[in-house]
Amino acid sequence: MSTKFISVIIPAYNEEKVIDIPIKRVFAAFKEYGLTGEIIIMDSSTDNTTKIAESLGARAIKIPKQGLGKAYIESLKHINGDYIVMGDADGTYDFMEMNNFISLLDKGYDFVMGSRLKGNIHKGAMPWSHRYLGTPFLTFFINLFFKAGISDCNSGLRALTKNAFQKIKLQSWGWEYASEMVIKAKLCNLKLTEIPISLLPDSRDRKPHLNPWLAGWTNLKFIFLLASEFIFLKLGAVITLLGFIIMASQIFGDIHIFGLMFGSYYLFLGLILSTTGLSIIQMGLITQNFSFLSEYRVTKISKLVKKHFNFEKGIVLSLVSFSIGFLFLLYVFLIWLNSGIITYFEMKMGIYSLFFIITGIQSLYFSFIFYLFNTSSQKGLS
Repeated sequence: MSTKFISVIIPAYNEEKVIDIPIKRVFAAFKEYGLTGEIIIMDSSTDNTTKIAESLGARAIKIPKQGLGKAYIESLKHINGDYIVMGDADGTYDFMEMNNFISLLDKGYDFVMGSRLKGNIHKGAMPWSHRYLGTPFLTFFINLFFKAGISDCNSGLRALTKNAFQKIKLQSWGWEYASEMVIKAKLCNLKLTEIPISLLPDSRDRKPHLNPWLAGWTNLKFIFLLASEFIFLKLGAVITLLGFIIMASQIFGDIHIFGLMFGSYYLFLGLILSTTGLSIIQMGLITQNFSFLSEYRVTKISKLVKKHFNFEKGIVLSLVSFSIGFLFLLYVFLIWLNSGIITYFEMKMGIYSLFFIITGIQSLYFSFIFYLFNTSSQKGLS
């Protein structure tokens, strides 16, 4: 039996016909497991939801209808509990399973997710598109980018400590809050786990508020927004390395692999990949250091760049790179001027010169942009 005070948060919008179901289940769970707590209804309703909720012993907080995530954000200022349990008002989640969440929080976990896919999904409770397409698809990307190790990122029944909720700094106003909470829990190095839960059919006699396609796209968009380490730095590094390998392979002539010849025209592919990859990495360094993501997990390379890189070093780097490229190009020009022809070797030299010139220009502008963001974050120029 937990000694912690528990706040159960239930967002509601015109749920007068079903709001009694989750409230009664929560109070039954409190009694069954000897828990103490409160029920907070974050209510955007225009019907009798507020009146019914308060008559049953819940505390109703009136808020504008701005989205499910916004309701949870607003709830933080009203929470008195050490632990927070989140769930929907439509009767689909069995709050009698609350004790399983609380027990894990007592054992030291910061965030406990309920998994419908590993639990008991009652007949008619989840459309096949949600069960076999949407939720697994979104969960796959969260596990790929953030190693969350979960099976159901969209589950609405979840519990966490108040301290963990404060660290997450939830920003999403809409349905993407579900993915954001899991991702930021990993970025904050919170101790996250998952347990099977039941999912019951929707008790309402109307269509749900959720537009599944819009919610899916919004979630996916937010997942990629937070995946700067993978999308910018890791992917950029792979693209850059591949470009370097292609360019280096052509230094001493054509390459023959399994009877196929890879000639100098592949240098253009290497040039495009390497310079594109470097641009992606540079954007990643700026994103990690100067967006809101800097409040969460930042890679070591991003920290080192911010600590040791400055405008002057960037200028030197860009001048060196540009100078090398210019010398290569000058060599090719002089050969052409003297002989009137460009050989196979000079053509390759010209492509290598483009790499150094483009890299020099990229470094120059990156240095300037990095300097602007860095001085802005420090509230002054130096």
